[in-house]
Amino acid sequence: MINYKFFISITIFLIMLFLTSIIKNKTRIIEKDILKYKNKIASTKKNLYESQLDYYYLTSPKLLKSKLEFLTDEDYVHMEFSKIYLNYNHFLKNQKNITKK
Repeated sequence: MINYKFFISITIFLIMLFLTSIIKNKTRIIEKDILKYKNKIASTKKNLYESQLDYYYLTSPKLLKSKLEFLTDEDYVHMEFSKIYLNYNHFLKNQKNITKK
């Protein structure tokens, strides 16, 4: 009877030890994934901040004109809105229309 109880308690202990190591390894993998995603989010936030800063700076024509006048003696002209493309696909579509004519 004592050997039976001892055997059961050792078996339960070994099973719990094995399950604990499996759970610990899985949580370590999850923590690594969380850290990786946190780094990606931080990088994306930084890129977003820089893009917004560029946008706000570049959307001010008066500021650009004053900087260009200060930095160079060259005369720059404004670009027409028809020459500004929203994305690459829009540019390609326009180029196809020009080549067809």
